[in-house]
Amino acid sequence: MNCEDFNDRLPEFLEDALSTADQAAAREHVQKCVACQQALAQQEALAKTIRLSFHRETQRLSLRPETKRNILNTLKRPEFPPTAWENIQGFFAVLWRHPAWAGTVLLCLVLLVSGRRFYQDSARPSSAQATVKDNRITYYIDIPIQTEMHVYRRQNNMVVDAVVTESSVIEASFSENMRSSPSSQPRIN
Repeated sequence: MNCEDFNDRLPEFLEDALSTADQAAAREHVQKCVACQQALAQQEALAKTIRLSFHRETQRLSLRPETKRNILNTLKRPEFPPTAWENIQGFFAVLWRHPAWAGTVLLCLVLLVSGRRFYQDSARPSSAQATVKDNRITYYIDIPIQTEMHVYRRQNNMVVDAVVTESSVIEASFSENMRSSPSSQPRIN
């Protein structure tokens, strides 16, 4: 190693950041070269001065307790974003602190479940069955029907009209003789 290489690598030499072979070569060169010994001494003195000045200036600094707490909390945060389960837990943790929000969410869930049941009940297709007994075919049919009724009531000397929707199933059956039927087997679609 020559003087130019040593001066280029002097900061790394001071920090022991060179490879083992380069660190040994630099140590061997500085033992033989007076100019590089002086450069090393100047760099060490400069580093010591900066370290002492920094220490003296930062001793007077203080952080407020909440700032320290925020810094520590930031450093403790995981590197990965929260999982879906952690987000759900956080949502419910905030939700239960506010009873009005919790009531609103509960009401929405009840309306969603009851609306879904109502929709499924009213959209159920009719079912049809046929039985054959004593040369008679009997058909059984369930037909879902949704009805609306107007309900009138008196309120503060006024008549109030309300519309009530109701779902119901009508069960019907009818029979016919197989002999009079043009086809031998009944067909139900």
